[in-house]
Amino acid sequence: MAIETWDSPYIVIWLCLGVLATVLTFGTRGYSGKINGLEAIGYSMVIGALAILNGAALGQTMYDKTAKYDVWGSLGTALGLSGPLIVSGLILIVFYRCRLVKYPGELVVRGNDLEVGGSYLLSGITWFMFSGLLSCGIGMAGYVQALKGPKTGFFYGSLALIPVVIAIWLIAKYNKWMFKYIVWVLSRKGLLQVVDDKDSK
Repeated sequence: MAIETWDSPYIVIWLCLGVLATVLTFGTRGYSGKINGLEAIGYSMVIGALAILNGAALGQTMYDKTAKYDVWGSLGTALGLSGPLIVSGLILIVFYRCRLVKYPGELVVRGNDLEVGGSYLLSGITWFMFSGLLSCGIGMAGYVQALKGPKTGFFYGSLALIPVVIAIWLIAKYNKWMFKYIVWVLSRKGLLQVVDDKDSK
């Protein structure tokens, strides 16, 4: 079946449910520590493939054949691709927080530094948030290009860079915000592991 015929919202719904089922399986197995590297890569590839198909399907569903510039189709493609990736990253953050609550020793505050144990959940979060935010920025740049239509000039041309710049800024910041939140949760529950360098010596 050609992608051009994927103009049904039911296809989008089924693809989103597929992403949700896969990321919940990923998170559950990562939380229990039963996941291995090959399995984590497999889940990530399945979610990525479903997100790409979802972007194509939502873009076709929102595509306006009567419009000269495909504004709605561009928006649908951007949101359909980036949305599942970002949501997957946020869901894995919840699972990762729950795992650290169960095993607080995997995150230790040593002076002004955080020592974090290796985790496939954390690797999944990094990949999904990076690819989701970046694809959102690039997709929204295409949406801005379609929105401005035939207008030319430096000002209108530079507008498309704004979503990409915002996406790069969010990529650089989200990791810091995530760990601030997790440290706050552990601190509230009295589970935060703090090691003084003087005491360790």
